[in-house]
Amino acid sequence: MRKKLSWHEAIFFRTSRRTYTGEPLEAGQIDVIQHLIADINNESNLHFQFIENAESVFAGFTASYGLLRGVTSVIAIVGNSKIANVQALLGYYGEFLILECVALNLGTCWLGGTYDKKEAKNVISLQPNEELFALISVGNVRNEKDLKEKLMSRFGKNKQTSDELLQEKEGTIPSWVNSGIEAARLAPSAMNKKPVRYSYLNQTLKAYIAKPNKEIDLGISLAHFELGAFKTGVQGRWIPQNPLLSEEVVAFVFQKE
Repeated sequence: MRKKLSWHEAIFFRTSRRTYTGEPLEAGQIDVIQHLIADINNESNLHFQFIENAESVFAGFTASYGLLRGVTSVIAIVGNSKIANVQALLGYYGEFLILECVALNLGTCWLGGTYDKKEAKNVISLQPNEELFALISVGNVRNEKDLKEKLMSRFGKNKQTSDELLQEKEGTIPSWVNSGIEAARLAPSAMNKKPVRYSYLNQTLKAYIAKPNKEIDLGISLAHFELGAFKTGVQGRWIPQNPLLSEEVVAFVFQKE
C-alpha cells in the first residue's frame, strides 16, 4: 500500500462528522475508496468492505438517534479474530482509509456502537472467525457543522500535548520523531480517552497501550505517527514487541527502513 503526503495533510483537517447531506458519493470517489480497500485487504488479510447503501443499519436504532443523521454509506471494519493484534491492524488501516476520504473532501466518523449490529451483518459478508469490529461512516457534509456536531466536537477538543504523549525520552529527539508525535497527538480515540503512549529510549521508538483499552486506538495512533515520520522522509514499519514487558501492555516498536 503506497502512502500519500495528502494523508498527512488530512490529519490537520480531519474531524469527526455526524451529520451528512444524504447526497450520494461520486463514482470517482467510490472508485478511489474501493481501490484502497482492495490494497489494504491484499496487504493485511483483513476484510474491509464499502457499503454504498447502508441506511438500514441506522434506521430505528435509538442509540444513534440525534447523533447521526443522513448516513448513507459506510466502510465495514471486518477482520479475522484469530489474527494477532487484529484490533491494532484494524485501527491502523482504517485510519488510512479515513484520511483518504478526508482528502476526497468527504466527512467521516469512527462508529463503535451507534448502529444496529444485527442489521449490519445483513449487509456485509463475514467469513469463518471474522467479526465486524466497527463501522466508518462516510459521506458528503456541509462546510459548517450544525449545533449538535459543534457540541460533540467541543467534547473531543482535549488534545494531548507532545510531552503527555511522549512520556519517556532521552537525548536529542530526532525531527522525524517530533513530526510523528505531532501527527499522533491529533489521532482520534474512543470516548476521547487518549490511552496511547510513546517512548524514545536508546534510540528506539516504541508505542504502547495498557489493556483492556481498545487496541483500535493504538492502531489509529500508529498510522498518524507513521505519516508524520513519512513527511520528513523517514519510512518504516511497526513490529510487535516480543517478549512484551508485561502481559497487561500491548506494544509496538518502529523499525526504520
